[in-house]
Amino acid sequence: MQFAGSFLPIFICVVVPLIKYAESVNCQTQQLKGLCALSGTWRNQLQSVMTITCKGGTIKGQYNSAVGNAERKYDLAGRYLQVNETDFIVGWSVAFKNQYRNAMSIASWTGVYYAAEGTIRTQWILASYKDQEDYWRTYSTNQDTFTKIQSHPCLQSNVN
Repeated sequence: MQFAGSFLPIFICVVVPLIKYAESVNCQTQQLKGLCALSGTWRNQLQSVMTITCKGGTIKGQYNSAVGNAERKYDLAGRYLQVNETDFIVGWSVAFKNQYRNAMSIASWTGVYYAAEGTIRTQWILASYKDQEDYWRTYSTNQDTFTKIQSHPCLQSNVN
């Protein structure tokens, strides 16, 4: 036991800095260079959470709905336009199907990110599959406001 314990200072002095260096190197990969300011984790007023990265006009990430019969995270994809130094127009969609369940529905959000507020204000539409005679119940629409709860770790040294 004494022999194993003597390696702890070496681990702390050598391995931990290497891990931190590897994390910073990851931010320098082509995939993570030039991330837009929207990259990070966001929460809406109903406590649904999305984590996104955005680069070159494209948004990718995961959405975890706090409403309905949601289970786990769902992939999301979308687009954005930067309209001035700080603000963006955004849109993304989520198909509520993953390895755990198929909710037979898709939602799309369209909105504006106002940097001065730190929010993304959106309108959304949800399409749920219904039998043809119940088609009138297929669509729901409403609004969400998302607030950033955590920036992407690479944004500190790599803001677009």
